[in-house]
Amino acid sequence: MDILSYCRDQAAPPGSASYYAYRFLPEPQKPAALAVLALRAELLDVSTRIPEPSVAQARLDWWLAELSAAAAGTAQHPIAQALMQYVLHLPGRLELLEEMVAGAQDRLRHGHLEKERDFSLYAFRHEVAPWLILTDPEGSAGRAERDFAHAVGQALAWVRVLHQLGRDAARGQVLIPRETLARHGLDVPDLLQPRTSEAVRAMLEKLGEQVRGQLRHARTMLPSEAQPQQVMALVSLAQATALLEAMAQDDWRLLDARPELTPLHLLWLSWRTARKALRKKA
Repeated sequence: MDILSYCRDQAAPPGSASYYAYRFLPEPQKPAALAVLALRAELLDVSTRIPEPSVAQARLDWWLAELSAAAAGTAQHPIAQALMQYVLHLPGRLELLEEMVAGAQDRLRHGHLEKERDFSLYAFRHEVAPWLILTDPEGSAGRAERDFAHAVGQALAWVRVLHQLGRDAARGQVLIPRETLARHGLDVPDLLQPRTSEAVRAMLEKLGEQVRGQLRHARTMLPSEAQPQQVMALVSLAQATALLEAMAQDDWRLLDARPELTPLHLLWLSWRTARKALRKKA
């Protein structure tokens, strides 16, 4: 199996949201996207699926060393080899990838976030850092594209935290900051229950409305003429908006269940969004 096939299997299996987000990319952009998405998937697996913290930490330390090896041209892992070939030839990329590893390390060390500013750092490491690469595969983006990547990452981080709330809580992790919980008269133990209380549901409904605004804001930050180059980000925003709507239709009872979009819905939504964006080509 070649390195890109390995990355595709890890990051974007058929039927997944990532699969439909990346498949409409221009062909030259796909290798870098697959490499970054594969690293993100690998780090998420390490930080959430390895039960022994010391083993998980050792694996993340190994990834830091492997990224350094990739920057030096001596990577061994297929994902690191793909990053070496398609991502790390550009300045600043290694630092962004290292931020992604730091995010996974933070998640191992801290099951909860205290301050709302802590969430900004969490979002940067888990979503903004990869999107700064995904939205700029050639390293030529200007300020507008970088601001767009920040807005996309912050919004998608919130969608991911809300969508995974029940699964994370079952592992004892709550990534909604305590400061945010306190403003709604709640604390971490309120989210470590098997059922969604009315108070938690009401908070999630309000947070969902705020995240809708963030998703709308992110879309407005991208100039019309830049849309053909940002198909993956626009598709991901559309998917996130639909997922947020599915959570609302379930009345925000996210400790009870986790709504999902069907592959057919993802395909239709992604095709429609990509088609609209690509019409902007001159």
